[in-house]
Amino acid sequence: MFFGLRIKGFLPALLLQCSVALAEPAKAPDPLASLHGQYQPIVEAISKTLMANFERYIAEPQSFQVFLDQNVRPFWDPSSTAKALVGGANFRALNAQTQVKLSNAVERTLMRYAFEGIAFYNGQKFELVDVAISDSGKMGWVQVVMRSQILPDLNLDILVKRNKSGIWKAVDVRFKGVTYVAVKKHSFQKILQKQGADALIASLDVKNNKFFDALETK
Repeated sequence: MFFGLRIKGFLPALLLQCSVALAEPAKAPDPLASLHGQYQPIVEAISKTLMANFERYIAEPQSFQVFLDQNVRPFWDPSSTAKALVGGANFRALNAQTQVKLSNAVERTLMRYAFEGIAFYNGQKFELVDVAISDSGKMGWVQVVMRSQILPDLNLDILVKRNKSGIWKAVDVRFKGVTYVAVKKHSFQKILQKQGADALIASLDVKNNKFFDALETK
């Protein structure tokens, strides 16, 4: 009898607790924690892999391309970079096919910069030191410090954008207070306005093809 009363009293209480829990709205994920949690392992993986293999990457460009394909390209948004370079209104005025071509040319240009930069790498360690997000929670900065045994530490700031799936992807990079987009956007927009999108894409393709063709013949 006593046991039956306890069961009768327990079940309504349990149901009440469950109904309250279901009624409470789920907490939205913290964008700051999301950004830090995504990029911490990315920066660590890039640093470890690069430190261990950079001599081989210089000698074997194909191996470095694999490294970029696995560790860099998945976390960069070339279409947003292209849009920033030519201006949002100019980019949206392009047809879909031209937008893709321009984005691909910009992505290949960024890969070229990576190949050019590996020649100057001397074993720096990359560490994530801070992250910040905009008030909207859609844009942010990832601050990475490059530590060297023979040179002063250098800061590299990566501008990131959160896509509809909640993934943060790089859009721009700032080094010594200057961003890539800020340096290049004037020349990009000048060619676009005077000669058109096809001429802009062709100018990028000429530089990229010349560099990668020469790299393959080494």
